[in-house]
Amino acid sequence: MEIVELSLRSSNSFVNDLMEYKMKDETYFDYDIHSEDYVQRRAVDIKNRSFQRNELSSYLKKYTNQYLSGHHRTLENIEKLKNPDSVVVIGGQQAGLLTGPLYTIHKIISIIVLAREQEEKLGVPVIPVFWIAGEDHDFAEINHIFINKNSMPKKHVIKDSSFKKQSVSELPLNHKKAIEWIEQIFEVYGETDFSNQLIQQLVSNVKESETYVQFFEKVIMNLFHDEGLVLINSGDPELRKLEKKCFRLILEKNQSIYNAVVEQQKEMRNRDYSPIIEMAKNSANLFYHHQGERFLIERDKNGEFFVPDLNLSLSYAKLIDIIETNPEKLSNNVVTRPLMQEFLFPTLAFIAGPGEVTYWAELRKTFSLMDMEMPPVMPRLQITLLERSIDRNMGETGVSLENLLLSGIEDAMKTYLDAVTPIDIEKIVNQAKEEISEIHSRLVKAAVKVDPSLDPMLQKNGAFIQDHLDFLLKSVEKRKKQQHYVQLKKYKSIEISLAPNQQPQERVWNIYYYLNRFGPNFVRDLLNLSYSFNEKHKIVKL
Repeated sequence: MEIVELSLRSSNSFVNDLMEYKMKDETYFDYDIHSEDYVQRRAVDIKNRSFQRNELSSYLKKYTNQYLSGHHRTLENIEKLKNPDSVVVIGGQQAGLLTGPLYTIHKIISIIVLAREQEEKLGVPVIPVFWIAGEDHDFAEINHIFINKNSMPKKHVIKDSSFKKQSVSELPLNHKKAIEWIEQIFEVYGETDFSNQLIQQLVSNVKESETYVQFFEKVIMNLFHDEGLVLINSGDPELRKLEKKCFRLILEKNQSIYNAVVEQQKEMRNRDYSPIIEMAKNSANLFYHHQGERFLIERDKNGEFFVPDLNLSLSYAKLIDIIETNPEKLSNNVVTRPLMQEFLFPTLAFIAGPGEVTYWAELRKTFSLMDMEMPPVMPRLQITLLERSIDRNMGETGVSLENLLLSGIEDAMKTYLDAVTPIDIEKIVNQAKEEISEIHSRLVKAAVKVDPSLDPMLQKNGAFIQDHLDFLLKSVEKRKKQQHYVQLKKYKSIEISLAPNQQPQERVWNIYYYLNRFGPNFVRDLLNLSYSFNEKHKIVKL
């Protein structure tokens, strides 16, 4: 493996301006990640705050021993959390099947790489932590991966169902359906020397898991078993006991938090940025759990709390009582989750995807309300995996990797077909359509003088003639593609690998395609490459 770096602009204008020094960082963030001393400043600021280090370490140790036994380096890192000098690099994602899209793997690699780098620089324990959004209830977002079916990305969904608003961490894993689903995926991938080992490991993970989150955790820890990665399931009811104080603060400052987000979003719109967070009017930015489902809490005109979906009123006093006696009945939403994360962990840096960079910027004022600095928000590594056969096809077709990732393959394919075609049939057909349309219009004009009622039929006749010319053009284009099938197949192979559905590779494909091709150590080898957080896109040649 080797890395080639490209300077590619993001489709996110906010991220582009941040990386190109076109904005005042302090408007959106507490730390300028471009400054040389931001890490040292952050480490000092963390020491001036207090955390539930012993309690958090005890909780994580118990959770890890219960669900992820045998990961000694992880347990060592959990113990290090008690050290008042220790800090964490943290990021998170939903519990996708087989880890979900590649960007989950890229995010974890980013967390581990930055933690290693900063531990060496600071000389204190820097612990990699991955926050699993286990309380999320949109099962449709994680119940599938994409597979390559007939040179097209096809969503392969597990045939399971859930309650509409049931948290994924509480959703039972159907072992039989999960194993069948895994076997179907590897049938599409094709058998290699590594397939049986991978399938057996995944089947074992399924049988050891009661929920989808547990399955996700076991798969992740298999892939990163020697890295000391610490997992935290935000949907675990036991975690709520450590979150009580933060819940009380969120409740106490509830209206102010809502107003702060609205105000920050207004400032962003005034600077032509598009906020991501969508809040219901007077949202309390907390969920209430009832009979296995979760529902958004809102405030009425009098400042009282209620759950519209349940027609349930909850007074301030009642919510305080819930926090003290049954905190598992509450959970955070997109606004309050970052606050809770910062409350729990001494965060040296938060690893964010492009969208997360924007939405954390919308929370700048809410962190201040909670008397906390927002941790440095570091964009994760952007990685594209380039297989040797695809690299060879790019060389033979002359496709530029930069142009492909920015604009797709269609222009390159059209340029090739134009170059190998002796005549521009599209130009001739378009010219013929114009001339025939003009002749036909004169004929219609003459005909309606004989009988005006002929006009509708003759207009349809004109459209019919135009359709026949379109059919002629399509027939010729189809034959052109048939004549040059071998070469065009190379273009399509490039597209399906690197820009499927005109999307970045990392948003579509799954890591197990590459594990099946290159072996169980593929992620370890990928992790141990030399990365730099220099805002450039990493092309990893396999």
